[in-house]
Amino acid sequence: MSRVFFLLFIVLQTLSIHSAAQKKSLPDWLAAEKKNNKLVYVNGVTIANDTDAEMPTRISVELIGSESKKATFDSFSDRGNFEFFLRPNAIYHISFEKNGYLTKMLEVVTDNIPDKEWKAGFSLELQVSMEIAVDGFSEELQSSPYARCMFSAKTKKIEFDKAFSKEMKASWDKERIRCSKK
Repeated sequence: MSRVFFLLFIVLQTLSIHSAAQKKSLPDWLAAEKKNNKLVYVNGVTIANDTDAEMPTRISVELIGSESKKATFDSFSDRGNFEFFLRPNAIYHISFEKNGYLTKMLEVVTDNIPDKEWKAGFSLELQVSMEIAVDGFSEELQSSPYARCMFSAKTKKIEFDKAFSKEMKASWDKERIRCSKK
């Protein structure tokens, strides 16, 4: 029995070290800073919408603006978990990609957050539903934001822009119908 616990401990340690090594591979501009409370902590999981199973994906984070940057990395586990930090006064495009699935992009806006609202930073928890690829589906739609998150002065949180999401969902639905008629 103690041997089983020992083996389980070794497996958990290996997974922990593997996950930590991947997190350390993030560039500085996506990593935590101990003395900086002006950060948005982004974490979550990617799932397949056809099975509801958690799955690993390739994630790209692009800082849009005069000082553009881009980093690409894999989710931190076979379960599709990811986490990173975003800085203030910027716009980010975060893409989730997997062979056989449509690419989804999220836009996160941090340039509308007043300085006084940053007290302890923000958290953005995501569950990204990956859709099975559709033959002929627009590359342009896949390379544009599917959803947008930004600070809400009303709730003092970072929230999804519901009007934008509704509009993009309608565009994707229309494109699925177009593809099915081929």
